[in-house]
Amino acid sequence: MTSDSLTTTIDWVRYWEDSYDARSKTMFRDYEIDDWSERAEDYSESRRTNNYEFGESVYSTLALHGIVSPHSRVLEVGAGPGTFVIPFARRVDHVTAVEPAEGMRHMISQNALEAGVSNYDIIPKIWQDINIEDFRKQYDLTITSTVIWMFRDIMTQISRMEELTRGYCCVVGGVGTGQTFEAELWKKIMGNTPYPQYPEYPLIYNLLYTCGRIPHVRLINYTSKRTPENMLRMYRIFYSIYTEVTPEIEEIIREALYSDSGEEACVRKYRSAVVWWNPAVRRKELKGIA
Repeated sequence: MTSDSLTTTIDWVRYWEDSYDARSKTMFRDYEIDDWSERAEDYSESRRTNNYEFGESVYSTLALHGIVSPHSRVLEVGAGPGTFVIPFARRVDHVTAVEPAEGMRHMISQNALEAGVSNYDIIPKIWQDINIEDFRKQYDLTITSTVIWMFRDIMTQISRMEELTRGYCCVVGGVGTGQTFEAELWKKIMGNTPYPQYPEYPLIYNLLYTCGRIPHVRLINYTSKRTPENMLRMYRIFYSIYTEVTPEIEEIIREALYSDSGEEACVRKYRSAVVWWNPAVRRKELKGIA
């Protein structure tokens, strides 16, 4: 069996749903919009590293392949603190940010003011509440990162992204880098409870391919820096999704961070996959064409 036939015979949608369900079963409570507001400051700090290195790398990759230009209108699903708003707005015609969390919207405005960009607007809704008819085919690119694991009905939400673009769609997903800090901290706090999976790449590529799209991929590397206190806040919120964060657990987190970085900034190196496709172009065999 070839790798191509293997890709098309596995039910990747079911795989995605099973991963989502397994993660949900380990959760102490659901994610809430307020969680993202509380994380806005630490998330902004991480995305601003090296003058928005992450967003800049994504933009450069897409621009290199002719996906965005100075005339582009871009919509970002789950914009966070301006991950793509800031670096993209510096170079494209306009950026629309879909962001429900008040804290994140505040950081977008603050970061945009500091960066000197004003060619953006914010839609204060969750993505699922967007009326597609209000924005159909208004953008040259719809893009998202970080939030795709929140969609159990992944292909439904991707199809909604496609309906807004007259050009391309893009999903930026994390790639495992072999770091052990997260796994070791999880075991100290959660014991033998399975570590929750947040599948992005290559699963998202397989989903797109088996659903008829023709995805293109480039890998990027980037660095994130955060203060120990911001990292502590991040982990406090993260673990509150899976257990009650007692003073003892908070001390475990604090000690792990100190052992890893001391009093210095916490530096993490990441790799992500920039995956883009043209919704108007589908694989021929799924159209019944030989």
